[in-house]
Amino acid sequence: MKFTGRITLLLISILVSIIESFSEPTTIWSIFEAILFAAIAAFLGWVYDNAIYYKNKAEISESRLSNLLKLSPEPIMVYQDEKIVFVNDKFEELVDSSTGDILGKSINHFVLPEYHPTVRQRFNDMIQGNKSLDRVEIKIISSNHNILDIEISSAPILYNDKPAIEVFLRDVTKRNKLSEEVRKNTELYRFITENTTDLISFLNPNGEYEYLSPSSKDLLDFYPEEMIGKNLSEFLHPGEIEKVIALLLEADEELDFAAFSHRTKKKDGSYMWMETNARTIRKNSRKLEGIVAVSRDITERLEKEEKLHEANVMLRYISNMDGLTGIPNRRYFDEKLQEEWKRLKRNSSPFSAIMIDIDFFKKYNDFNGHQAGDECLRLIASVLKDTVRRPGDFAARYGGEEFVILLPETDAQGAVHVAELLQANVRDLNIPYLSNVLEPIVSISIGCSTLIPDERTKPEELIKLADKELYKAKESRRNQLIFNQLSHLA
Repeated sequence: MKFTGRITLLLISILVSIIESFSEPTTIWSIFEAILFAAIAAFLGWVYDNAIYYKNKAEISESRLSNLLKLSPEPIMVYQDEKIVFVNDKFEELVDSSTGDILGKSINHFVLPEYHPTVRQRFNDMIQGNKSLDRVEIKIISSNHNILDIEISSAPILYNDKPAIEVFLRDVTKRNKLSEEVRKNTELYRFITENTTDLISFLNPNGEYEYLSPSSKDLLDFYPEEMIGKNLSEFLHPGEIEKVIALLLEADEELDFAAFSHRTKKKDGSYMWMETNARTIRKNSRKLEGIVAVSRDITERLEKEEKLHEANVMLRYISNMDGLTGIPNRRYFDEKLQEEWKRLKRNSSPFSAIMIDIDFFKKYNDFNGHQAGDECLRLIASVLKDTVRRPGDFAARYGGEEFVILLPETDAQGAVHVAELLQANVRDLNIPYLSNVLEPIVSISIGCSTLIPDERTKPEELIKLADKELYKAKESRRNQLIFNQLSHLA
């Protein structure tokens, strides 16, 4: 505090007293009068000095306040006499307007109408001295017509020596949008989990249930609270515990997603087939936090797949089998020939084929009728099937009254042995021709061939060679077996 006023007035009072001492005699009263005048002068000087001090201090405070308002990182405005008298740069950016376009306007110019009562009540409370640090959320509109969510807080101040209200604003539009998205996602998640027919679950890293959707009651007859806190292994089929536990251990290290089928125990002790898609949830450190799993009842689907598989097997069987004789047809034979040829070529093993034709079958059909002819074909096919009993041997109807037998890993001697058995077994059927005494019973002619598959030969050559030998047998006396130009009488 400066002493300028007091010193000045005191000096003046002393000077006046000295001047008066030259014109009047000095008395006790004149001395008292001089002292009183000096005291009054000192007091007036003290009043003057205080006035100057507080005026300067007010000017400094107002300057500091103005600087603080301008430099604030948040939008600020000062409201006085129902109009805006100060804004900082941040407020200008918020409403996308210049200071000249803002000052002098009512705050309601920027606030949406439905929030006018809130702002009015807030400011009335401030004017009446009801201080509050609580934030109030309102909506304002900028000059480019953007609607913004704003949190405001306010405080009474003196601005230019007059009461005013300082208003702090915070843009929470993005925060509110994010909160709304979170709320919607939460509602959506709750709706899905509470209404889906799939079982949604959350397991901790130890494999214990921490959450299950209400569908557990419909699927497993367990209420969620009956399973929460229990380990997944308690509800798995014993034969699949090891597999699922291995997946859990792998998830703890690096596995992020897994899809697998398994059986889950129901409350009555039975098991149902489920298909589970599981995904891991990890912290930023990649440490496993838990596993979210969606499981679906696939029992009915598996039953349908099993039936479909059985139907496909049956269809394949039907498509591969000769409808009349019940043995493989030509189509299946061609597949088998290619398959066995490749296998035996790798092993360099012998491969034999036997071609069979029923002697005078057309004559038999003509004299005995087609029904008898069909029965004859069935009987001979049955003999072929019963004669070749090794797992790899294969008998098929080649076409008409011709049959073929494949003998993998069988040399020429073995093929001849089988061919002789076939002739003997057919003869033992004693199927009579009836009308032809020269041919008392049905017989067969046979052609055999043997090759070792290699890169230079093709599987068709094996069949052509056997067919060539069969043709020779039929051209000679029938009821014969020919192999490599050698004829063996039956």
